Amino acid sequence: MTSRDGQIESIASIIDQAAQASSKFEAARTLRTALLSETPSDVPVEEISDLPIRAALWAFDYRISVELDGNRQRVAVEPRFHGASGETDPPKVAAVAEEVVEVWHALTSKVTSPWGLARLQHLLFERRFGRAHEYAIAAAESYLAAATQWEVGLDRAGLLGIGLRVARSVNSRDQADLIVNQLMSDARQELSGDDHRPGVFMRLMKSILAENNPPSGVDDLLKDAFIAYADPFIRDDILGMQIARASDAEVKKRLWVELVEVWNEAASHSQGIVRAAHLKKALECAEESQDRGLIERAAANLQGLRKDDLGLATFAASTSMDGAEIERLLAPMDGVGNWQQALLGLYQIYGPATGDLALNKARVEQHAREFVLSGCFTKELLGGDGLPRYRPQSDEDRDAVALADHETYNIQIFAPILAMALSRIADVYGIPSESDLAEFFAQAPLTDEDLAHALARAFIRYWMGDAEGAAFTIIPRIETIVRNLVIAMDRGVYRIQRDQKPGQYPGLGYLLDILKAHGLDESWHRCALTVCANPAGGWNIRNEVAHGFIMNMGMPPAAAVLQLAVYLWSLNANPDDAADG
Repeated sequence: MTSRDGQIESIASIIDQAAQASSKFEAARTLRTALLSETPSDVPVEEISDLPIRAALWAFDYRISVELDGNRQRVAVEPRFHGASGETDPPKVAAVAEEVVEVWHALTSKVTSPWGLARLQHLLFERRFGRAHEYAIAAAESYLAAATQWEVGLDRAGLLGIGLRVARSVNSRDQADLIVNQLMSDARQELSGDDHRPGVFMRLMKSILAENNPPSGVDDLLKDAFIAYADPFIRDDILGMQIARASDAEVKKRLWVELVEVWNEAASHSQGIVRAAHLKKALECAEESQDRGLIERAAANLQGLRKDDLGLATFAASTSMDGAEIERLLAPMDGVGNWQQALLGLYQIYGPATGDLALNKARVEQHAREFVLSGCFTKELLGGDGLPRYRPQSDEDRDAVALADHETYNIQIFAPILAMALSRIADVYGIPSESDLAEFFAQAPLTDEDLAHALARAFIRYWMGDAEGAAFTIIPRIETIVRNLVIAMDRGVYRIQRDQKPGQYPGLGYLLDILKAHGLDESWHRCALTVCANPAGGWNIRNEVAHGFIMNMGMPPAAAVLQLAVYLWSLNANPDDAADG
């Protein structure tokens, strides 16, 4: 026997010994430890000069799983590690050197454990080595044998699922039928046993239901599982499977009703935010059913919640600022000469309340690096009525929420300064008359007499102590100013009536995006969006006010929207002429 043959036999023995472990994870760990003990501890796997050991380590480093590809399941064989520049460890199966594949082939004649054979035969099939079709059939047979050696569990269910898909990939019906029978047997055993493990049962059922023609008895198993498992999340999965299988419209409708009731029932036994989450899930299921009556009932249950029902905790924090520092920030309002220049100074001196966009992005990125765990959780935003408004669906959405959060923090810090600056104008120069203010605002070509007086009255309300009235009346004027700017660009944005939807202009966010595309400063664009109409967070004050969800508006938020109105108005005005008027 040559030294290479002896080494292959030794490695095969290590693989067979590892296969005696109680779980797939323990087997892989035992194997890796044993193989690495034969090499220097500080040498990376890819640099191990001993080819058979490196080949064996690589063979069991691949992640093999069943994935959903469209509406079909397929087996994926992926390297354990993917680098940012495209490198992988181990190499992709198609890129493995021939000498490594030869070691895998040699090991198949020495390894006796089904777990080890399944992995090696599967890789040879994946590489299309020799008579690949035969390796696929052998791998499916080995997966079945390996599964039956371990107790019923996720490992066993996973091996059966992989083996079934490998058998189907080469149309090995006999082998596939054997695996399906074992899947059905294991599923029945899970339901009949005292130790219910819904995760195992659902893994088995997903493999069975991926078949084009699942065996008879599947529907009975699903019905029994619904009774056996009371957890609403498991029942949701079970009913989803039943709905997917149902062909009769009435049966499908009954199942949808049952699914919505699962979440309503869960909500009735829950409190606070958990109850709200269950009612939201009930509404999502109802909407998916497209049953109008079911949707209305589920929506009524959700909208019946009140903020007090959620049991949310309110956290407040305060910060102090030295009086001299506050005076330094307000001092520019004293020296500009007149109230007209002071109004312009609200945006020229202080800038957007949300801060500089580039700096905000940099700070959000820094926060993500320093507080990695916070990025692992998805945040759902609630509206002023306590109902769910927005949940990010992608990494881009989560980044948008994080940016809006930081901008909101800036507004909360800076809005009180704006409020004091706006009040300082009245203290130093007195409150202008409505006619003087209207004359000032009317100097912008796109501001007609009615809009100029409306703007004037909003500022007077603020200076007279009615901050809420000022905010509620200036917010729709902001949209008027933005719309006038867009129309002046000859952008065709008006939408005529379609069916039952009346003719209308698009929303404020859409109009602001048009201004941004035509040169609106990005930091001011973010300020207008986050203060008024950002679904991804911020104050979203325009929508919350319009729908009556804000019952009290203090001076800081009123000052922020008044500053925003002056800035947007100035885009069509000559500030110097206006201040001299």
